[in-house]
Amino acid sequence: MTSEEIQAIFFAECEESLAAAESGLAACKAGTQDSDTVNAVFRAVHSIKGGAGAFGYVALQAFTHTFETLLSDVREGAVPITEPLVDLLLRALDTLSDHVGAARGLAEVPDDVGLLAELTAAQAANAGAAPSPAPAAPAAPEPVATAPATTSADEDTGGDPFDLDAMLDDITGAMDAPKPALDAAPAPAWLLKVRPHAGAMRNGGEPLLLLRELAALGARCIECDCGAVPPLDTLDPGTGYLGWAFALDADVSEASARDIFEFVGDDCGLAIGSDAPMPAVRPAPPPTPVAAPAAPAPAAAQPGAAPTPAAAAPAPPAPPALGQSIRIELGKLDKLIDAVGELVIAQAMMAQRLAGDGLAVKEELTILEGLTRDIQESAMSIRAQPIGSVFSRVPRILRELTTSTGKHVRLEVSGESTELDKTVIERLGEPLTHLIRNAVDHGIESAEARIASGKPAEGTLTLSAEHRSGRILIRIGDDGAGINRERVFAKAVEKGLIAPDAQLSKEEIDHLIFAPGFSTAATITNVSGRGVGMDVVRQNVKELGGRITIDSEPGSGTTFTLTLPLTLAISDGMVVNVGDQTLVVPLANVVESLRPTQTEVQGLGAHRAMINVRGKFIPVLPLHAAVGAQGAIEQAHEGVLIVVETEGAGRAALLVDAICDQRQVVIKSLDTHYRSVEGVSGATILGDGMVALIVDVDSLVARSLSGQSPSPLLAEAA
Repeated sequence: MTSEEIQAIFFAECEESLAAAESGLAACKAGTQDSDTVNAVFRAVHSIKGGAGAFGYVALQAFTHTFETLLSDVREGAVPITEPLVDLLLRALDTLSDHVGAARGLAEVPDDVGLLAELTAAQAANAGAAPSPAPAAPAAPEPVATAPATTSADEDTGGDPFDLDAMLDDITGAMDAPKPALDAAPAPAWLLKVRPHAGAMRNGGEPLLLLRELAALGARCIECDCGAVPPLDTLDPGTGYLGWAFALDADVSEASARDIFEFVGDDCGLAIGSDAPMPAVRPAPPPTPVAAPAAPAPAAAQPGAAPTPAAAAPAPPAPPALGQSIRIELGKLDKLIDAVGELVIAQAMMAQRLAGDGLAVKEELTILEGLTRDIQESAMSIRAQPIGSVFSRVPRILRELTTSTGKHVRLEVSGESTELDKTVIERLGEPLTHLIRNAVDHGIESAEARIASGKPAEGTLTLSAEHRSGRILIRIGDDGAGINRERVFAKAVEKGLIAPDAQLSKEEIDHLIFAPGFSTAATITNVSGRGVGMDVVRQNVKELGGRITIDSEPGSGTTFTLTLPLTLAISDGMVVNVGDQTLVVPLANVVESLRPTQTEVQGLGAHRAMINVRGKFIPVLPLHAAVGAQGAIEQAHEGVLIVVETEGAGRAALLVDAICDQRQVVIKSLDTHYRSVEGVSGATILGDGMVALIVDVDSLVARSLSGQSPSPLLAEAA
C-alpha cells in the first residue's frame, strides 16, 4: 500500500471521527452529557491527532493536542460542562474540520490563535476544580519522581511533550532514586504494570500523557523499572526502556484503566496483578498490513486485597460484532455497477432473441432475470448510504450563519437514516448548503421582526427525507416570512427577465429566483447578494436527474422540495412505441395504463383533451408532440394512455401507440456522453441494441401544462 493510499484512509477516518464528534457535541448541547458521550468525542479527536502526527501535519496535530487536553479535563470532571463550553467545543470542532481540509490541500490553514487561547483559558479557569488524586498513606514512601506521577495534565498544556532534556532528567532521577519495595506501599486493590514499546510515539502517540491519565484515575506509581536502560551512547530514543507499576484502588475498574490504552494496541505492554511480570522491552516489529492488538493478560486478584468484578475472573469471549463493515474503494464499486449494467443489457438481448422459442427457455430466462435483479439490488445496496452524512454538516452551517447574520435558528431533522446512492449524496452537499443559507438569510426574519409578528425570536429550520415511489424527497423548510412575490416580480422586471405586463402564476413567480444572476438582497454580503446560489441549486439538482419545487406562504415560511432518484445507474421502466420512436417511461411515475373509448375523452379548447379517470379529469398529453416522432397515433381512443404521477403538476395521461415491455433499464447519462436535454433524464440500450431516451416525466408534464411549446426532444438530442 502506497503512502498516498494510507493517507486517503486516514482522511476517510477523519471524516468519520469528525462526524462522531459532531454527533457527540450535539448530544451534549441537547442535554445528554454522560461520560460515554464525552468519551466518544475525546476518542474521535484523539484518533485524528494520532494520524496527524504520523503524517507530519504539524498544525493539525498542534490544534488537536490543545483540543484533546481540554476534552480530557472535561471527561475527568476538572472542567464542568456548560452551554458556553459546548459552544466553544463546537467552534473548535469547526476549526478542526478546517484543519483537516487544509491537510488535504482543499483549503488554507485556518487562523486558530484566538481559539487556542480560548481553549487554554477554559482549562486555566477551571484548574482549581480538578479533583485531587487520592493521597497516599503517611507511612508510604514517596513515589519515584517520574513525569507521569508528578505532572498534571493541566501543566502539560503549556510545555513541550517531547522536551528531551526534561525526559533525560526524569530518566536520570529515576535511575538514581532508591526503588521502594512493593510491600512498603499501602496494600493496593490491584496493580497495573505498563511499558511503552518501540514505536510508541509513532502516529502522534505520547506515552507520558497516557501515564498521566492513569494518575488522574488516582493511580499511584510505586515502581519504576529502569533496569533495561542502556548507556547513554547506545540509547535509542525510539525504544521504550522504562516500565512502571501503578497501584489502583478497588473502586477503579479495570475497564476504565484499559480504556486509556485503547488506541495504542501493540505499542504499549500491559500486565495486571502483583504476580504478573513487568512487560519486557520489545523492539519495533516489522511493518505488517494489519497489526492485531495485543491481548493483555486477564486481571489477577492480589492476595489479601478486596476483589473487584474486573479482576475477579477473565471476561468471557465477546460475541461477534454485528454490522461489521469494510472500506471499499469507490472505483471498485463503480466497476461492479457497470458490470451489473452490462449483465442487465445482455439479459434483455437474450430475452428478445429467444422470445417464442418454447416454455422451457422462458422459464430459464425468468430464473436468469430473477438472479440478475438480485445481483443488481445487492450491488446498489453496497453504494447506498444514509443521508444523515449530509444532514450532519448542517449544524456547522447554522453556527456560521448565526455569527454572520445574528439570527438564531433551531434545527429539526427527520428521516436522516433514509438511504440513497453515494454519488447522489456526494453531489447533494452544495445545493443543500445554498438552500440553507438562502433560508436563513432571506427567509427567516430578524428576532425583532419575528417578535413583532407574534413569532418566537428563534427561527426554525426543518430538514426531512423520505422514500416515495422509487425516488427520494428532501424538504428544506423555514418558518420565515415566505417569498415576497411583489418584490421578486419587480426585481425580475428590473433585470429584464420578464416583461412588465407579464401574467405569471404564483408558482412561476416563485421559480424566478432560480434565474441566473437573480437576487433580491439589498446589499452584497458573505452570505448572499450575488445571485449565483439558487441558479447553482437548480443546475445541480437537474444534473442529478431530479427536480425542485417551491411551496411558499407569506408570513408562514417557505419549503423547497428536492425530488431525486435513489440511484443514477439502474431503474425500472416501461418501454413504449411512439410513431417511429421507442421511449422509456420510468416506472416510478406510472400509476396505470388504459385504453379509452372515444366518448371518455373530452375536448378542452382547441388543443387540449381531458379524460375522466375515476371521477377526476386529467389532461391527455400526446407524447409524439413532445418528442417529434413521425407517424404516431394522434387520437387517444386509438392508442394507449399511461397515467403518470408528477410531484408538482399532479397527474396526466401520456398518449402512446403501444406498450412493448416492462424491464430494468441501465441509465446512461446524456450529460456525460452528449449534453443535457430538457425533458430527458437519460438514455438506455434496449435488447435489440438500439438506444432509447428515458423521458423526464415531471419536466415534460410541467412544460406541457404551463402552455410552453418546447422544441421536440429528439430535435434537441440530434
